[in-house]
Amino acid sequence: MNLLKNFVKGSVLTIATLMAIATSAPAVTAAIPYTGDSTPPAPAPAFNVYTGVPSEGNEADFFRGKVEGDTNASVNDVRSTCETGKRFTLRVYVHNGASQYENGNGNGPSVAKNSKVIVDLKNATASSAFNPNATISASNAASVNDGMTIACTDGKTVKLNYVAGTAKQYTRAGSKALSDSIVTTGAAIGTDAPNGDVWGCWEQRVYVTLTVEVKEQPKPVISTAACKLDEGAFVVTDDRKVTVKVNGVTENATVVGYEINWGDGSEVSTKQTDTHQYPTDKDGTYTIQARVQVKLADGTVKWVNGEDCAKTVVFKDNQPPVVPPTPPSVVVPPSGTLPDTGANVFGIFATVSMIGAFLHKAYKARKLSV
Repeated sequence: MNLLKNFVKGSVLTIATLMAIATSAPAVTAAIPYTGDSTPPAPAPAFNVYTGVPSEGNEADFFRGKVEGDTNASVNDVRSTCETGKRFTLRVYVHNGASQYENGNGNGPSVAKNSKVIVDLKNATASSAFNPNATISASNAASVNDGMTIACTDGKTVKLNYVAGTAKQYTRAGSKALSDSIVTTGAAIGTDAPNGDVWGCWEQRVYVTLTVEVKEQPKPVISTAACKLDEGAFVVTDDRKVTVKVNGVTENATVVGYEINWGDGSEVSTKQTDTHQYPTDKDGTYTIQARVQVKLADGTVKWVNGEDCAKTVVFKDNQPPVVPPTPPSVVVPPSGTLPDTGANVFGIFATVSMIGAFLHKAYKARKLSV
């Protein structure tokens, strides 16, 4: 019996707790069509529940904007050029639909308590289109939210920043400054002062405005760099001396270092132009590989080399040094295309194969006769 009593007692407490939680949350009020002076009030504090309101339309559509200085009405979809300094005025319309007769001079059940507006600019990253969102909330009324769009017609990628000190409310009591926290944790609003108390009644509506400003984002600077050996300064003499000059070809980058590897295990040179003598008792083929160190526009420092920064030299049997020609750069056509040669592909391949066979035989015969 005791177990059953405890179970029943616990169940009753649980149900009571759930009911308390359910009743503590502000109820959502259904939309109320506006019918003029005969329009019924909301049964409790409720924000923007009327439809067909003159000059406003549906109150649920309460967040709009326009280019600063525009004398036309605010709109949901603002389209404009986005040069640096361009400003937009955002507007939040707030109406507590509860009965004006139960405001109780600010203490009655119609007053929305701890009321505030939060505007999330959704501007964490630069973009050419933004979709900010506004929320109206109170401790005794259901929260409502609405969004709008600001799009750059010139396609620029920009940041959209709140202009500090521009948040204001306009009521029957005139204009009052609001906290800059409107774009973070929210700013308190109110009928007579921004103290969180919004009275019920058409005459007690609150209009909130704030200003945002465009800041263009600089286009990323693209750096390019290449390493090339100066053909006019690449000199090989009979006494096995090789002179090399290294060039850095850059755009939006700066050459900050040079390096020449002579390919024979000797010390690497760090000069742009240098001369190296290869030992007379060491015949062979040596590849001279140079590179340049560049600082890119973003501050990154890297080494750049490549085929244009390499040369091969051959020393053999006290004969004059030989510098094999640098193979020409191969131009690759775009993917999926072939150059128009006037011949079919099979004919091209067949001709190349015959030439290759002939050259191979000639080279073999020459090699055997050496």
